[in-house]
Amino acid sequence: MTKLRLLSAALLLVPVLALPGTAAAADDLPAPTGVTPITGTATVPPWDPHPPTLVGVRTGRHDAYDRTVFDFTGGTPGYRVEYGPLVAAGSGATIPLAGATTLRVVFDGAFAHDVATGASTIDLTRVYDPRLPTLRQIKSGGASEGYISFGLGLADGAGFRVLRLTNPPRIAVDVAHQPTQPFTTERFLGGAGTAAQVQIAGVRSAAHPGYDRVVLDLSTATTPLISVAYTAPNPTTIHVGLTAATTQRGVVTGPNPAPTGLSQAQSVSFTVYDNGTVSAFITTHHRTGYRVMLLTDPTRLVVDIAY
Repeated sequence: MTKLRLLSAALLLVPVLALPGTAAAADDLPAPTGVTPITGTATVPPWDPHPPTLVGVRTGRHDAYDRTVFDFTGGTPGYRVEYGPLVAAGSGATIPLAGATTLRVVFDGAFAHDVATGASTIDLTRVYDPRLPTLRQIKSGGASEGYISFGLGLADGAGFRVLRLTNPPRIAVDVAHQPTQPFTTERFLGGAGTAAQVQIAGVRSAAHPGYDRVVLDLSTATTPLISVAYTAPNPTTIHVGLTAATTQRGVVTGPNPAPTGLSQAQSVSFTVYDNGTVSAFITTHHRTGYRVMLLTDPTRLVVDIAY
């Protein structure tokens, strides 16, 4: 079973809290849910007389997410954003950061100095501590051979997205706020019910502050019908029922049962039936509240179980 990685991070910033055009508004974006790496290509090649040059970093709080904006001149560079440790350019040493996990941002074909004069355009040694709901700290790993790295120290693992913006050229990284829905022992019923087959690609789990998280990764673009509730025969076991739109037999990939190594959510086992349904049984240490989330990009079912 692949564990959800909890890492730490930090970054340098120009001391500007307000971000033009990003204040929370009625047409604000929803919280991002994707957790897979995101890459993008440069709008200007690094050999251009005016290549992408980093000149500032800003942060802002929105209703459902925190935003970090990297300001450039001369266009925007290539980028890769993913969960992983921040390391120092040159030495490769891991850079410690505030927060439980690190979102790493690496720019390719970017400069932190004016290529004509050699003058620095931003101080990469500066640490910024926005202390927003999810975004806790930002540091830079430095610059080397056209690469500039940053780490976003997050309070917890969360969905993220990357936006390439213009006028002026900039790249925004949004990280979602943590769920606000309460923990409950009431039955959850949901899902689109349009998936032709139940396809579980794997199980992931991780300990979070105050709860354990179990993630069922689904290989379908849409979700089956989903029911989540404690079982009557065993009041400390949570039953997750997944029902496809057809009677095609479901598929579960990975070990069964799948141990988690967590204190509250102890293991996950599956039973596959011939009528298009799959049952997942989450064994818990003791009966307590849970919450359920259906997320996209990729499709997944999340069950958080309070301590």
